[in-house]
Amino acid sequence: MANANRNQHLTCPFCRFDSNDFDSLERHVQHLHTDQQPDPRRPYSAASQLSDAELAQLLAFEEAGLPAELALPDRPNVPACGEAQTPESATDLEQSSSSSQVGNEGSWVQCVCGERVHFLELDAHSDMHAQENITLDETDIPSEDVKLATTAGPPLADLSNSFSTHIPKSLRNYDQIHDRTPRSEKRRGPSLKDIFLGTHASPRRESANSAVSAKLGKTKRLGRSELGPYAHEHQMPSWLRRMLEKGAKVTITNRIGPDGTLVKVETIANETPNLVPVLSWLSHLDGTVERAFYCSPKVVHVCKMPREGGFCGYRNIQMLLSYIQHTDVNGAENFPGRLPSILKLQDMIENAWDLGFNSVGRAETGGIRFTRKFIGTPEAQALFMSLDISCEATAYATTKEVEGFETMLCAVCEYFDDGSAKDNVNKVVITDKPPIYFQHRGHSMTIVGVEQRLSGVVNLVVFDPMFNPSPALKKLALSRSTAFGCARPGKFLNAHRRDEKYLYKFKDFELLKLKTRSR
Repeated sequence: MANANRNQHLTCPFCRFDSNDFDSLERHVQHLHTDQQPDPRRPYSAASQLSDAELAQLLAFEEAGLPAELALPDRPNVPACGEAQTPESATDLEQSSSSSQVGNEGSWVQCVCGERVHFLELDAHSDMHAQENITLDETDIPSEDVKLATTAGPPLADLSNSFSTHIPKSLRNYDQIHDRTPRSEKRRGPSLKDIFLGTHASPRRESANSAVSAKLGKTKRLGRSELGPYAHEHQMPSWLRRMLEKGAKVTITNRIGPDGTLVKVETIANETPNLVPVLSWLSHLDGTVERAFYCSPKVVHVCKMPREGGFCGYRNIQMLLSYIQHTDVNGAENFPGRLPSILKLQDMIENAWDLGFNSVGRAETGGIRFTRKFIGTPEAQALFMSLDISCEATAYATTKEVEGFETMLCAVCEYFDDGSAKDNVNKVVITDKPPIYFQHRGHSMTIVGVEQRLSGVVNLVVFDPMFNPSPALKKLALSRSTAFGCARPGKFLNAHRRDEKYLYKFKDFELLKLKTRSR
């Protein structure tokens, strides 16, 4: 795959420069065209290299809003709409030592949404775009069945009281790990963590306790594989910096308060509060779910702004901070008002390095202030520790005995089902726990729950900062709906589920868990 890529010309979208090496082209663009953006009016000159059938397929995918790479999988360097290619050569350019990374494990492709996506994430990324467009009209939620919570109604934290208390079906046993047939017995059964971990002597439990990677704290300079497609960037484009400084659009609306007076309510375009209660209710309605646990309902979903790029690590930090803000736990005094911006978080991480917290990160990244370099678990951990917010970071690696995703899922199950809800027989349990910062190669998300399915599958429920919740979910969340009917809850939940099939593509995972306490 890497050899095939190096034999094809990659062309600068701004000038006539081209190269056989992606990293060389990237350095050229960042050095000479940092403040420029591709002109969408430029013709797609690579079209002359395509057959009529390929052209038709490419246009069909573009009209559907799907990446061009999916339309022409045998042409991995076909640019997205708006990029151009020219047939000039640059054979005198020195080849980068990292060119061998251009392949399945190091490739980043341009999606039609304007973002560069890792090859392993491309299928899921495209699926999520489709999920973003689900509306109430496309589902079976009758509008008359939606019950809106009044201002005098119960707080969202008490939403679990509205769940059914029927006894759920028994959960799978460890020796039935590959059994995917639904079971009909109805009993409380063992806890979720015992079911997934198995007996104390099982390989899963041993691996969950021992598969802690030593990669946190490496001292070598990281490259594109770890820091993303802009690993060598010295400064982000000025247009992007201005956009981040301005922040997402803020809308102020007037609503009638409990005392009959007008109350100003602030809505931020890329933030969706009250989404955890909606997702937990959908898990309750989904007949394929046997048992589910969710974090605190006070966590806010934060997604990227259009054309923002790969700032997922910062967005996940913001989601954890939203929990700290709204629960008023230790550390909340550091974050009054709105959530800190990405640029502010960069300053805070750099300051944490100055104070000696995970300071090796500066050597690994070359500094992150005003850049688009990816950050990960060590940077998030450094920020929280520098503010005296207790947290725990753990890595899980694939070994000969067990897959990394299995040990990671063990830890998540044990975190949510820690015994405090052992007497709770509800199908869905909403806890007061913080969400979890979740990292795998090339991307990070925020874990807000975990589901045990009738099929035996355990899947994470996540807030993915790359995507906005669907209009249907946003409408339910912003209306503070506490109960509603839904014939196909899985259609809503799919955008937030990450199952074993998805996780299997990755070998290593990292979790960061907050250990907050009330002030």
